[in-house]
Amino acid sequence: GRPLFNIAWPEGSFSAKDVFKTLDGKLSNVSVQLKINKAVSQGELTKVGTVKQSTGRPTSIYRKNVAS
Repeated sequence: GRPLFNIAWPEGSFSAKDVFKTLDGKLSNVSVQLKINKAVSQGELTKVGTVKQSTGRPTSIYRKNVAS
C-alpha cells in the first residue's frame, strides 16, 4: 500500500483548508479532512468552533490538544 503520511498540526486554531495549503498538494482535501476526523476521534485534536461563510458550507476550526 501507500506509505503513511504524518501531518504536523499547526499551533493555535486552524481549519482543514489551512492545513491543506501548507502541504503543497502532497495530500488531497479529502485526505486532510479524513486525517483531521481521525485525530479528533483519537483525542489529538479538538473542534473549537465553526465559522459561517456568506455562501457555502461553514468551516470547522480545530486546535491541538495540550498534553497534560
